[in-house]
Amino acid sequence: MTARTQIAEALISSRNILLNGRTNEHVLPCLEAVMTKLDSITVPFTRNIVSRCVAEAIAQIKTSDFLSAGMILNLIHNLPLDEAARQRWDIDYFLSVELSTFLERYEEIKSSRLIVLQVCAELARDDRWRRQ
Repeated sequence: MTARTQIAEALISSRNILLNGRTNEHVLPCLEAVMTKLDSITVPFTRNIVSRCVAEAIAQIKTSDFLSAGMILNLIHNLPLDEAARQRWDIDYFLSVELSTFLERYEEIKSSRLIVLQVCAELARDDRWRRQ
């Protein structure tokens, strides 16, 4: 199993557990492992967003803010982890559905302002969107 596959599975499984307002003995170690494998994410904006968001989710889990941490992971769980996935990734869907869903719960999510600002800044830095 590749590191990118492990990252994707850790984000999705942790998100599913946290969105139910709980955690278990595997969530924190899985997310901490994601932080050690960030170099395997070859899309720069994804690497930067995942780094920031997973660090924030870990901090929130440690203070028992499980739902907020889950919503952060929900925002990032479909980001492209490699160039092939980046070519298929639909930024318009991300902005109109995934980011919109995050914003609907904005006041319930700790650090939501900083996360949204970083996500938008990282995406804006990628010149691929200017060519379309």
